[in-house]
Parts: sequence; structure tokens; C-alpha cells
Amino acid sequence: MTFWVDIHAHLDDEAFREDLPEVLSRARRVGVAYIVTAGTSLESSKKVVELIRLYPGVYGCVGIHPQEVKGEVDLLPLERLLKEERILAVGEVGLDYFWDTTYKKEQKVVFAAQVELAEQYGLPLVVHSRNAEEDVFRILAKKARNVPVVWHCFSGDSEFLRRVLSRGWYVSFGGVVTYPKAFRLREVARMVPPERLFLETDAPYLAPQPKRGARNEPAFLIETASFFAALLGKSPEDLKARLWENFLQVFLKNSHL
Repeated sequence: MTFWVDIHAHLDDEAFREDLPEVLSRARRVGVAYIVTAGTSLESSKKVVELIRLYPGVYGCVGIHPQEVKGEVDLLPLERLLKEERILAVGEVGLDYFWDTTYKKEQKVVFAAQVELAEQYGLPLVVHSRNAEEDVFRILAKKARNVPVVWHCFSGDSEFLRRVLSRGWYVSFGGVVTYPKAFRLREVARMVPPERLFLETDAPYLAPQPKRGARNEPAFLIETASFFAALLGKSPEDLKARLWENFLQVFLKNSHL
């Protein structure tokens, strides 16, 4: 049996504070049986652990998002969280030079250290990059030697995609691919080998076109998946089966449901 998986959401976000059980119920009703919720800070990552203890079908990844880096970061408390059951990856980690470049050096230090944690614990990396692709690529190429890398919310061009795929890494697409003006992103998406592909919501952000303007939630993965299946000329069932296999291979290879 196969299931839809939302490999990247933020269920600890305040947007879900009032109705998370209902949100999860809606996801299950449309076939999104598994959700990986991503931490973005130490406090966020602690909430991720609380959520995976409370809700069946919710798994987690923990990490320090680059926008949370404002100086030195003690990663020891984060390392403790990596030992929790149903923590499947280190993430959301990476570099972000879009809003503020004040802490570029610190971001790189913290990102590299979290890559090393992933290597130490044999966990995949869920990577964020915004206006920082070359630095992210360089750090990963040097340090991510033995673990899968999933490039979250991929937005690179075709040449950068080729470079990412040449390293054996994975790419994940969210609702942005459904936007009417996302012509280039759709062309890039068509180039991704099915065995290197994931879909996500990044909920509560970036709802797909049919739900655009609304709070995004894991149930809306179906909208993106239907669009993506048509884009690739596949049936939704075939796409679901492929994505499920990828999830088992990358996130659950050393774990179990």
C-alpha cells in the first residue's frame, strides 16, 4: 500500500495553534497519511518533538534555520533531540541571504556544524537556500558525504538542477510550481528524475494555486500532486507510488512506520 507524504510542513506554527487535530484529520481524509514537520529553531524543534509524541502519522526533523542565526549557536540541545524516536532528518537548515546578510559567516558555521551532525547520526539533511545557492552547494559538497540531501522548495534553474542531481541529491517542490507565472520552475521540474523527487506543502506558507491566499495545510498537497502528475504526464497513483518509495528510501531506510 502507498500513501501521500507531505515531507515538509511547519505544524508547530502559530497558524495551527487552534485547530491542528482538524488539520491532521483533513489530511488523512484525502490520503496524506504521513507528514514530516520541520523545526526552525531550538524552541521550534522542541515543539516538533512534542507533536510527534502526540500525533500518529506525524514525523519530524529538527534544526536551526539560517534566519534564526544571530551569532554563535549551541547545538548540544539540538543534538539531544536528534535521538528522539520518529525524528527522521536534520532540518530545516541552510543559508539565507535574502533578508539580512549581517550574519553570513555565522550562518555558514552553524550550517556546516549541522551537516556534521547529520553525518554523525546518519540522518538525511533537509536544506533551505535563498540567494545562497553557491555557498550551500559548496558546504554540502564538502561535508555531506554519506547522507541524503533533500533540497527543500527547490527554485534553481536547469543548470543548477543538473549540478544538484550530479551529487545524487533530491529536490522537493511545493505549491509555487502551480502558480501561473512559474513557467521556468515547471520546465525545471520536468527535468527531475522521478527517483529524485519529493513534494511538500511548506504549510502554512505557499498554498497551491487553487487555495492561494489561504493558510496552507497538508491536505492541500493533493492539489500540488494532481498538478504535478499532469505536468509529468503520469497518473496520480503512479506519482504517489514513486514518491512513497522515495520516502521509504530516504527518510525511513533506517527507521520504521
